[in-house]
Amino acid sequence: MNTRSIGATPALTVLLALVTAGCESSSSIATASVFDSAGITVADLGPAPLEGADRRALADEPDLVIRSDEGDGATLLSDVRDVEVLSGGRVAVIDGSGNAILLFDAAGEHIATWGGTGDGPGEFRYLEWLASLPSDSLAAGDGGLRRVTVFDSEGAFARSFATASAFDPTSCPVPPRPLGLLADGSTIAAFYDRPPAAEGTARPAVEIVAASATGDTVYTLGTWPGEELTLFSQDGLLQVTQPPFGRRLHVATGLDGVWIADDERWQLRKYSARGAPSMVVRSSVSPMPVTDQLLEAWITERYRHAAQVPTLEDLKRDQREIARHTTTPNFGAIRGTTEGGVAIGEFGLDTGSPRVWITVDPNGTATAIELPAGLDVKRWGPDWVIGVVRDALDREEIRRYRILADSEGED
Repeated sequence: MNTRSIGATPALTVLLALVTAGCESSSSIATASVFDSAGITVADLGPAPLEGADRRALADEPDLVIRSDEGDGATLLSDVRDVEVLSGGRVAVIDGSGNAILLFDAAGEHIATWGGTGDGPGEFRYLEWLASLPSDSLAAGDGGLRRVTVFDSEGAFARSFATASAFDPTSCPVPPRPLGLLADGSTIAAFYDRPPAAEGTARPAVEIVAASATGDTVYTLGTWPGEELTLFSQDGLLQVTQPPFGRRLHVATGLDGVWIADDERWQLRKYSARGAPSMVVRSSVSPMPVTDQLLEAWITERYRHAAQVPTLEDLKRDQREIARHTTTPNFGAIRGTTEGGVAIGEFGLDTGSPRVWITVDPNGTATAIELPAGLDVKRWGPDWVIGVVRDALDREEIRRYRILADSEGED
């Protein structure tokens, strides 16, 4: 996340400027526009509509904190990959180290553990995401077994289905990876191309699809460039690494659709379960330039936890040699909101600094908000945001903050 000491202030200013309301709405802000284009809502945030920005604030302290119980190995938070809020204030947390779902009550007390490592019903090989369903059940996506598992409200195994069931194995020998589940039961999944076996920089293609709940219909949402990789020869072997400021494809599912964005440009598109675009959020804002100082900060952050061994300097040198971008990615992260909108986080490096996010609701109204330092957002609700933070000893904990109404945030 951002560090203001390395020039992150321009990005913060830029994102605070990206606020909007519909020019066709009675509550419009003149510097932005929202319009309908063939049934698609387009929210054009412009280059920097700073004046009239709707800014919100968080409560000073979280209203829910979930910490590891150091005396109970069953409730240690380790490699938290996703967090989901359930009915009654319960919170489900993925413990990636154990491929389990830890369930906590509204007060943050551990009440149950679901799942575990294995191939059987209710077990996982690589548990990645959670999705609450209208029936008060919980879906969990397994990137290793390429399947989705559904638990009922009490944690009992209800059913599971593999993404392979919706595709012809002769034409799709490698099943797509499940990315999320929509409220109607449709599975959002992705096919990933292999990187080329040659030196150079590449972005292997990613095809996003939506399979209906019955698995008998598959809709193609489109194909985009995936994560940027640099391939180079070293000691006679072809090595693969992520280059400094490499571009990525961002996918965020919600109950009623999926948001897809390539951070090469500031544009996000929302698609329905049938593959039809329903909303576009875009801006012409310019990303930050990459300076030598920013590059060194990127390298320092990347190897922050690396052991101080002789080869560490060689790794840093390799990163300097493959650096080629003159600007940063246009944004750092996206999350679908529970209201059907999207939250966009600024690009940043240092987890010790706050990060500004822009939320855009289904009507195109945008709001800017600064989140606490180091908060890795997992879910964005109507008046709350929940995520993961790490302390100085790299221990994880869950924090939920209330988003204050305008009058509450005033001095």
